[in-house]
Amino acid sequence: MLDVRDNDEDMSETKLTERQQKILNLIKESPTITAKKMSETLSVSQRTVERDLSTMKNIGVLKHKGKDNTGAWVILKRQ
Repeated sequence: MLDVRDNDEDMSETKLTERQQKILNLIKESPTITAKKMSETLSVSQRTVERDLSTMKNIGVLKHKGKDNTGAWVILKRQ
């Protein structure tokens, strides 16, 4: 198994990529924003945004409440 952490990194603070930070900012501005709209705003593929969202959900930074097309994003950890 590959460990992607730096040895001297404090794991109590989750490190996000620049794009993931931008995604969080978009969600802060509009919690009901879609992955499609995020991809258009960031000029990346929708699949790329979906991968970042999945990663952030898995590490406990955010979650999605409600149905896929009518729900809203909830930020769990402020970065």
